[in-house]
Amino acid sequence: MSRITGVIVALATAAAVLTGSTVGAAAPPAPEDVPGVADLPRQVERGEELTLADGDLLRVWASENYRTVRARRRDAATGAWADPVVVLRKKRLFCGNVDVRTANGAVAVVAQCDYNGYAEDQAPTASHALWSADTVSWTAYELEGEAYDEPGISPDGSRAVYPESEGYVTFGPDEFTRHRLETPGQEYTATATITDESQVSYLYGSGLARRCRIVVLTRTGDAAPVRQELTPNRACEDTSFVNVDAHTTLFGYLPDPGQVAVISRTDAGSPWAVTQVAPADAPGLDVVERDLHTQFFAAPGGPLVAIGSARGHRIRAQLYDRATQTWGPSAVVHDAGRARCSWGDTTTADPLGVIAATVRCPRRSVVLTTRDGIAWQALRAGRHPLGVSPDSQYVAVPGRSRSWVISAERGVVTLPGGVTGRCDVLVPDGPDGAVLLTAAGRHRGWPTVLQHSYADGWSRLSRTNLPVKKGPCRRAQADHWSQPYRFRVSGERFRGYTVRIVQRDDEWAVRRAVW
Repeated sequence: MSRITGVIVALATAAAVLTGSTVGAAAPPAPEDVPGVADLPRQVERGEELTLADGDLLRVWASENYRTVRARRRDAATGAWADPVVVLRKKRLFCGNVDVRTANGAVAVVAQCDYNGYAEDQAPTASHALWSADTVSWTAYELEGEAYDEPGISPDGSRAVYPESEGYVTFGPDEFTRHRLETPGQEYTATATITDESQVSYLYGSGLARRCRIVVLTRTGDAAPVRQELTPNRACEDTSFVNVDAHTTLFGYLPDPGQVAVISRTDAGSPWAVTQVAPADAPGLDVVERDLHTQFFAAPGGPLVAIGSARGHRIRAQLYDRATQTWGPSAVVHDAGRARCSWGDTTTADPLGVIAATVRCPRRSVVLTTRDGIAWQALRAGRHPLGVSPDSQYVAVPGRSRSWVISAERGVVTLPGGVTGRCDVLVPDGPDGAVLLTAAGRHRGWPTVLQHSYADGWSRLSRTNLPVKKGPCRRAQADHWSQPYRFRVSGERFRGYTVRIVQRDDEWAVRRAVW
């Protein structure tokens, strides 16, 4: 089959690969996302951000000097932020991160703290449980031993549970209470849930007697717990274990949609069970372990797909059916001919709102994208880095003669202007526009102006105050590992700077930092 470039590839059967068209069969409805993932708090620097019952946004974070924990609320109607509230401050106490849960307007927080200093690579031993009914007045309680797992909160918001080294602490109705609990064989992380009636379920991975399993201990008060054992794959691995609500938990590597299993129950009287296996363990998956090894991609409200290639030439994809928990047949979504491709950088701080899988082939990269897991496009991206909007909803793909913006609402929109300078960078401006930072005049390729896409190419917005270094500009690299997203622009001997393209009051500008 000839090389497929910038055309639609229909993924309907393992053998059907059509250029510029789709198979006549109707696409199945988009599978639902993993239950609860969208309800988890959003990570921010040294803290988390979540939506309250009335729609307001709440941010809880540790200060830059680690001495205080603060909370700040944004009004959903006006978009205005209230003044920060000091949630926790104690003499000699240093806090570096928080985990937050909310229900019915109430908030439970675990502040990860140590006395006399805080180290990112050490388990905290002076963490504090925090609770508030209104995000204004807060109460705190010091946890014992190593305590860094997220709290659980009851559906009505009246009760909370906080895991600690030898059991857990509960809050409700008006005070904190410590409960001892034996957890033989516990390894790595745990999670706990609590109901309106104070029933606590404590879930953890156990490798006792070389038997890997998830143990669930359920009880009310200090009664003898009811014990269950579950056997999902990787029960003994150091992986994430988080609660979503009183009856739902997630087990696996949360940034990877293919590695998350759901352990849940229907109500407080029902047993816990693995209700959704991790897609990586589901039947029908064609696992590739070398070259373009199997990777998983998903978007909110969209499909979950697996992409891989044993030799890096013919890249294949499969569509996951969450209802049956099985994988469909694989089909070729890009044929690189004799060229051998490898994975490009696909990691972002926040999950993308679209599927955009970058593969690096000789002399250029290709971005594979789909809205339904059936019709695919392969966009020739050249060697320039992708641009991602601050909310991660849009992706800009720079090409040599034309560029593209990928969005959930419009799919792929083609922009007539290409990106050619070695240090040019492109960011999306909504679903159908983009802003380009590029060189103008004799500046040895160092970017000096901002341009915006329009019907026939690029139009100048403004000149920047970015410096022009000695020697030519060599390359620009994207840094999407943390927010805010930025680019590293460098010349000879790695001299350069980091830059962000930002929009303030409908005006585009650049922000620079030396590195």
